[in-house]
Amino acid sequence: MTSRKALVDVLRATGLEDEAAIELAALQPAPGSSWTTEVLNTGKVDEHKLAAELAKLFRSPVGNVEAQKIERSVLGLLPSRFVFKHQILPLAVTETTVKLATFDVFNQVSRRLAQQQLNGKKIDWVIVPRGQLLRTIKALYGVGAETFEEILQSTRTYDDNRDDTQDITGDDPEASVVKFVNQVIREAIFERATDIHVEPLENDLRIRYRIDGILHEVAVPPQLRVLQSAIISRLKVMAHMDIAERRLPQDGRINLNTSTGAIDVRVSTIPTVNGESISLRLLSRSETLAFGIDRLDMSEKQVSVVKKLLQHPNGIILVTGPTGSGKSTSLYSFLTSINAVSRRIITIEEPVEYRLPGVSQIDVKAEIGLTFANGLRAILRQDPNIVMVGEIRDFETAEIAIRAAMTGHLVFSTLHTNDAVSGITRLLDMGIEPFLLASVVRCFLAQRLVRTICPDCTEETGYPVDYLREIGAPLPEDLKFYHGRGCEHCRQTGYRGRSAIYEICVVNENLRRMVIRKETGTAMKQRAIADGMDTLRNDGWRRVLKGQTTVEEVVRVTQQDEALAETD
Repeated sequence: MTSRKALVDVLRATGLEDEAAIELAALQPAPGSSWTTEVLNTGKVDEHKLAAELAKLFRSPVGNVEAQKIERSVLGLLPSRFVFKHQILPLAVTETTVKLATFDVFNQVSRRLAQQQLNGKKIDWVIVPRGQLLRTIKALYGVGAETFEEILQSTRTYDDNRDDTQDITGDDPEASVVKFVNQVIREAIFERATDIHVEPLENDLRIRYRIDGILHEVAVPPQLRVLQSAIISRLKVMAHMDIAERRLPQDGRINLNTSTGAIDVRVSTIPTVNGESISLRLLSRSETLAFGIDRLDMSEKQVSVVKKLLQHPNGIILVTGPTGSGKSTSLYSFLTSINAVSRRIITIEEPVEYRLPGVSQIDVKAEIGLTFANGLRAILRQDPNIVMVGEIRDFETAEIAIRAAMTGHLVFSTLHTNDAVSGITRLLDMGIEPFLLASVVRCFLAQRLVRTICPDCTEETGYPVDYLREIGAPLPEDLKFYHGRGCEHCRQTGYRGRSAIYEICVVNENLRRMVIRKETGTAMKQRAIADGMDTLRNDGWRRVLKGQTTVEEVVRVTQQDEALAETD
């Protein structure tokens, strides 16, 4: 048994003060746990430093495991259930020796069980930081691998007992499918995913998460296709859908309670040639209190402009951008900042994504005739001060919104356009009269989301000056550029989280005259820039100068807008 003094020395070597080291060295593990686990769970010790010091103490090598460097054949040395339960990973094998990775050298029970599993072969232990080991296990075996093994075993047991006799010694395959689906959703929440896509391919079942706006394929156990029907059926049951209907698209909703708070899940299925494809949109209900102008992280100039706009008693404020660009967050933040007992605020949305206290919110139900246009007509009979329409899609909704603004209401809504000024041409194309548009629309606000640099792997970088000039990047003498080199915390992408960039086009007198004359979108954009509007790309450079994002990310997100501006 390792002495208390040796443990104190190990903890001191990781950078802890004497008092903290003595306190942690005295930790008594709970049943089924170990000293290493208890220490790491306190969050006071760096797992990389602890692994290095424990490796020195036990005279074992410290490892840096990477999924792509481990041969798939080696994984069969230990059952996946054992690997996940005991967090021991096979790395390599020879005729007489097996190399195993662990973060927990003090878990003697797991080490003995591993020895039994390997029939007495000599084991060379490698000590690896816990987070790195767990991520590698997940990448190699796939999310829910241990449950998948349970399902296959219980299915085989069932197939071997085809008479009416029930075998209660095995696991229930239906219960295991439930557990597997729960693991997929839990993993998505842990990875900060906004969407889960379960897609049947010709010979496989693919699961992908959308994280920070980018789709990532999730490692899943091989042969998952055999559970395709069971997994889809389970999700449809959770969303209160018709599991017998496989020929038509369906929509549903799941309410989840998780350790991080309540989650609303919007579920959609479509029939494909390989079976039903199902998509889940995850919406956290615990973020209600986080809305406000401060959350948007705008520049001082932008905050000043927005606050002036929100003081208008009437008119229309339109937020534009593609799906998933943060429009709803901006609208909710605007409404929250002006929500007061003296104001009646009503929204009509499809669907209501977040609940705002003190605001009356309506969910569109087109199947019973509750459309944006019909709902908006009813709202105007409810004596509102402020109205929010989830989206203006057609002439009828646009016309009612403009009438509402003309009769003394402040109206918020969204449009799917590429930049701010394009919102003007979109409304004109819908058939709105230019003089009406010019008189009631106060502002078009375009936005995009850019991925932010991972704080755990950020480092300085550089770019050729010619390239920076070509893309219009600012070039102050003391400018430093940063990027993320990629680490285990950001899935090797170099990015973690997202921030918005904005383009605010205030409809001033110059623009009003141009709208009435029906001038081109390019001319109006040039006028807006001349009057002080910052483009999306210019606002992106603000994020780059603050070290929040990269040049590549700003170019990626704004490339389409710049190309359209050049061709208009």
